[in-house]
Amino acid sequence: MRTPTRYSAEIKASVLAKAFAPNPKSVVELAKEFNIPVGTIYTWKYNMQHNQNLKQGNTPQRPQDKPVEVKLQAIIDTANMTEAEQGAYCREHGIYSNHLDAWKKQFLDGFVNANIKQHKADTQQITNENKQLKRDLHRKDKALAEVSALLILQKKVDLLWGVNEDD
Repeated sequence: MRTPTRYSAEIKASVLAKAFAPNPKSVVELAKEFNIPVGTIYTWKYNMQHNQNLKQGNTPQRPQDKPVEVKLQAIIDTANMTEAEQGAYCREHGIYSNHLDAWKKQFLDGFVNANIKQHKADTQQITNENKQLKRDLHRKDKALAEVSALLILQKKVDLLWGVNEDD
């Protein structure tokens, strides 16, 4: 089994310095210049960027992971822009125009869903009130029927026993 090649910290530092210079060479050029595999340089770059992000407390955010406030601000900022201005804005903020479209749709769906939820809550409340009123009505109908039956029985008893209402 082959053992991985170890590179000194100085070589690694010089390669990374050239990779992150203002006008950096491509990774392929750096690999040829230092005779280091391309994958190794990519790994070093990734690790360096990842470590910097961890030190700064910034984890790279995918556009779908951005907070709602940022999404809303992007939608508001780009609302009256031309397509070219919108493209420049998107490049500056690391997003695509299709993300803006998706975010708009999410917000609109959210408002629609909020209205639907409110409508469902209102409907449920009305349904519950209706059930309660039906139960009360049923209970009162039973009570009325019972009182009517008692009254009719009382009249029959009075007729049978000959009890006079005048007494």
